[in-house]
Amino acid sequence: MFRRTLTAAVAVTALSAVAAPSHAGVNLLVNGGFEASQLGAGQYDYPFGTQDGWYYWGSAIVNGEDGSAWWPNGDKPAGQEGDKFAALQTTSVIAQNFAIGATSLTLSWLDAGRPFSWGGCCNGDQTYQVLLYNYDTAAATTVGQYSTLSGQAFGRHTATVGGLAAGNYALVFQGLSSDRDETAFIDDVSAVAVPEPATWALMIMGFGLTGATLRRRQRALARVRA
Repeated sequence: MFRRTLTAAVAVTALSAVAAPSHAGVNLLVNGGFEASQLGAGQYDYPFGTQDGWYYWGSAIVNGEDGSAWWPNGDKPAGQEGDKFAALQTTSVIAQNFAIGATSLTLSWLDAGRPFSWGGCCNGDQTYQVLLYNYDTAAATTVGQYSTLSGQAFGRHTATVGGLAAGNYALVFQGLSSDRDETAFIDDVSAVAVPEPATWALMIMGFGLTGATLRRRQRALARVRA
């Protein structure tokens, strides 16, 4: 009896492992916090191309650990994740490619507004859009349009997008401001696949069977000891 119960427990545990998708809760992006950059404190760079997983077009990476030319008249925005973040200026772009097997995706990121500059050249009143571009179908899905204000602290945005086709995508942040050097800071970006309803049902069934099997195993152990 004990041997059969143990075998059943192993089988149900294996079922649960198969039912649980490997991507559930895992960030599909790399370097979501832009920390892979080797920039020193207070430094910044315009990569113009792909670097550390991200594609940059007119955008920058900033190390906000110390004083910087990005906020000459005041303090940096509060609430960043780590030391570094991206700077989305005017109509610039940051993007990253990834693959997804599910049809729903939860996106999350921080944004902030560049502090106001008394010289008037460089502020944080930026509007930008977030897009998902499907390379396989050439279809673009607009996640939403967002705005920052000069000196605004980092705040969290979360959006769940459904109705996607499995395949290869780019997550795109694109500035929309026509004013010179209006900048939104972007940080701590994640894209997490949402398990399908059928997968959740399998997981729940697996957990239930595991609990029932463990209870039978405990009863069998009690009889053996008796």
